[in-house]
Amino acid sequence: MTRGTEGGDDAPARGGDRDAPSPDDPVLAVPCEGDDRLALFALETGDRLGEVPVGRLPVHATTCRGRTVVATMGERSVTAVGPTGEVTRVETGVLGPSHFAAANGDLYVSCSAGDALAVVDPEALTLVDRVGVGAEPHELAVAPDGDRLYAGSRRDGVVDVVDTGTRERVGAIDTGPDARVQGVALAPDGSRGYAVDQRGARVVAFDPGGDSGPPAVGASICAEAAVGADPYDLVATADRVLVPGRGDGVVHELDRELEPIAVHEGFSRPVDTFDVADEWWVLDAGAPGLRSLGGAVVETPAPGLAATPVGDGRLAVSHYDDDRVSLVDVESGPVWTADSPACPFGSVVV
Repeated sequence: MTRGTEGGDDAPARGGDRDAPSPDDPVLAVPCEGDDRLALFALETGDRLGEVPVGRLPVHATTCRGRTVVATMGERSVTAVGPTGEVTRVETGVLGPSHFAAANGDLYVSCSAGDALAVVDPEALTLVDRVGVGAEPHELAVAPDGDRLYAGSRRDGVVDVVDTGTRERVGAIDTGPDARVQGVALAPDGSRGYAVDQRGARVVAFDPGGDSGPPAVGASICAEAAVGADPYDLVATADRVLVPGRGDGVVHELDRELEPIAVHEGFSRPVDTFDVADEWWVLDAGAPGLRSLGGAVVETPAPGLAATPVGDGRLAVSHYDDDRVSLVDVESGPVWTADSPACPFGSVVV
């Protein structure tokens, strides 16, 4: 990706005494929600490489076919940034693109204000379909074979099931009255699905369907468990489900049947968990540091709202409220910290 203009003007680059990074060096691309830009940093050094205007309220990014695609919640489109810096807007037709999932050769985009999933051809960068789903779709999960996609509805309290071959909604799991489905995940082998009910402070398990067909419309959950207040996301492994409760400062650890294993306490506002260097680390939006479930602590320059594992025991952390981005090694601490445009959010390595 060709680097954009530093700072959006003629400001000098950070670290001017260092050798300029090679075009082949990895770049950390960070959507900055408060400044409508994609900020670019050299992953290894933190050098600020440039910015690309991408539309209103960019929150998440993904890579696809050599491009960086950015979800802009304030638009009826997503923005694709090519390897040489060219910018293409792809119309979704409905407002609120927020999350991505790649399935069956297509790129699916949940559009929270349009009650639909936009389906984008990632090669042609065109809208090829829209799939109507429950109101205010948010996070997405894809079956291991890519044939089905699962979308959580924050207003209808269902997990919709989409056949990615026909691009049709073929099932829906009812997670309960007044549920607000936030995070959605599948076990690695696809045998069990999970969803977080943010309003009810619970996590539910569901049968994602199999060779006998998808869950019927109106299918219900097969297990549930209480978790900490205001849960937002979850992680599902082969034998564990981890759910941070932002309101109570706890992380619930459960087995695949949602039987309790442990409640990890002492956090301020835990928002996500990451398997890094053979330990589970918790990102805390209310405290400047990472803490493992085993008790190890790594200080960070500020609280983090989003993070991306980048390999070698490191996380790229977005300090949303402090307009900074850090690369953090879970063994040795911060590698670098750089100022960013306002409100950096989810990041991706390109």
